[in-house]
Amino acid sequence: MDIKQAILDRRSIRSYQDRPIPREMIEELLELAIKAPSGKNRQPWRFVILESQKKDMLVTIMTDKIHSRKQQGLDIGSCETSISAIQQASSVILVFNAFSNFEKDYNHYRLLTDTQSIGAAIQTMILAAQDFGLGTLWICDIFYSEGEICSWLERNDELIAAVDIGYPNQSPYARPRKSWTEVTEWLR
Repeated sequence: MDIKQAILDRRSIRSYQDRPIPREMIEELLELAIKAPSGKNRQPWRFVILESQKKDMLVTIMTDKIHSRKQQGLDIGSCETSISAIQQASSVILVFNAFSNFEKDYNHYRLLTDTQSIGAAIQTMILAAQDFGLGTLWICDIFYSEGEICSWLERNDELIAAVDIGYPNQSPYARPRKSWTEVTEWLR
């Protein structure tokens, strides 16, 4: 894989072909994801793969929650767009932090370390998916339904993100980025 090209070509995909991803390919993506750097080698990531009816249940949970929030006049972020992408994707990978609710001495710095490690795993997975010809969307709108999702899955660990994945049905343009010179201070 040309990592530089994968980084340059990667896009957030919100429209997918109606084509399943072979289980072996998802397993390989997960195998690559867990090779990401991990602070103190804690490997806090946990993954739940949703497909077919389970993915549809996630859509129902999220739809019900945003309907309720709309009725209350509350913000729903970009949930409707995320739900549409989830509906079209072949699979959705929910990513959890296994330690945040279980360690007696868990603190702000461990949370930051674990969150960075999980972010690295997600980024590794997304770049590997790009190399496999798959599209992905890193979704944080799941936070609007976090309690309902965790209750449904009977999980006590912290939901960090969702990644939908499938064969892309679009080729979005590159989104504008600030120059590195705008976001960097170089001290000598």
